[in-house]
Amino acid sequence: MRLLISLIFLLSFSFLISCSNCKQTQTGNNNNQNSPAAITQNLSIVEAEVVEVTGSGNDFKVKARIISTVETDAYPSIAVSGEEYILTPNLRTENGKLLYNEINSNLLSLRNLSKGQKFTAEISLDQKTGWLIQRVIK
Repeated sequence: MRLLISLIFLLSFSFLISCSNCKQTQTGNNNNQNSPAAITQNLSIVEAEVVEVTGSGNDFKVKARIISTVETDAYPSIAVSGEEYILTPNLRTENGKLLYNEINSNLLSLRNLSKGQKFTAEISLDQKTGWLIQRVIK
């Protein structure tokens, strides 16, 4: 009987120690995990064909099919030829007011394009807002 109680006590003690180690191992593994990959700064120079322009005024979007991309040494291109993207012009503002400059003027000219027309631009992917047209290349 004494042997049986000792054996049960020993097994219970081993079980408690092994569970304690499992928790430490799981916690330790969580601390060693890397944070999720972040989207790095990117800039793609693309030639695109307009599929559709929606919206009006300063609030418009261009759905475009990417015809070709150019990757620069400074920024990796993540735009893919043949894919369609919804592009939002990244209009420059100051204190909530639209700036009147060449970049904005060229971006606003995109709202007048029709289906099938082509344009060349610098686009980038923002984690929160999606695809942005940074600049129209003339």
